[in-house]
Amino acid sequence: MTDVQAYAFGRGESQAPLMLSGLDRLGEKLGRRLRALIEPIAGVRPHVVAQDARALEFGAWSLDVPASSSIGVYRLSPLKGQVLLRLDAAMISTLVDCFYGGIGNRSLPPRGEFTPTEDRLIARISDAFIARLVECWSDMLALDAGLIVRETGIGFAAAAQPGEQMVLQRFLLSISRDAEWPIDLIFPLSALRGVEPLMGARIPIDDERADPVWQARIASRMRDIRLPARTVLARPNLSLAELMQLKAGDIIPVTINRSLPLIVGDRIVAHGSIGEQDGRAAFQIEKLAQETGQ
Repeated sequence: MTDVQAYAFGRGESQAPLMLSGLDRLGEKLGRRLRALIEPIAGVRPHVVAQDARALEFGAWSLDVPASSSIGVYRLSPLKGQVLLRLDAAMISTLVDCFYGGIGNRSLPPRGEFTPTEDRLIARISDAFIARLVECWSDMLALDAGLIVRETGIGFAAAAQPGEQMVLQRFLLSISRDAEWPIDLIFPLSALRGVEPLMGARIPIDDERADPVWQARIASRMRDIRLPARTVLARPNLSLAELMQLKAGDIIPVTINRSLPLIVGDRIVAHGSIGEQDGRAAFQIEKLAQETGQ
């Protein structure tokens, strides 16, 4: 006997490959702009992946959104309805830590709301992100963006009914291998239906072609940059009592390893040994760090 499944017209999966492929092309441009937006905040170049856009019900998406997420509700005229921007609380906490000189390993405190510092960073990232979205869409459609409300948690910022069809455009952002955070844009499917004919238009791609003259000049200048290099011959251990009793003439026994690191900044670039050349102490490179996997 054949299984029969119920079907509600207007609530099935979207059959709009043209619309979603157009949104994917816009997402690639927006992902590059998002990388440039986050880099000065994080202090490192982040990795951003723009996932393929997909249609889903608002209720299905909201079930996966943590209660402590930042939800920005925007209008993007002339698109109908409201567009949601979701930022992860752990991502905001990490970026605040990095922005103030940390390394992004601050544990996420229990919270019901964001701190004033986090709120300021959320506003900065959200508004700049929406501004870049408007730039990416400008070749296809001029948008007028405006913030309606910014809330903590989807329960306070529900902009649609659970069964309403939406389109999710997700960006995965990471600044290390330890964590990856989603940044979600949620569009009403009906809003994108209204501009579907424009989605098939060819969207100009960001011009990222290299300028050979500029590259030659910057390469020439970079060759003259001098970086301090050092090695560590030994690391003797002393007790606090021994340290306090040190006096001139004391001898601390050390053992010099056969393979010593050559350190530039805080990174080991090679290993080698200490010797002599032309009457001066010298360091002979025996292995580069790439060869040793460091």
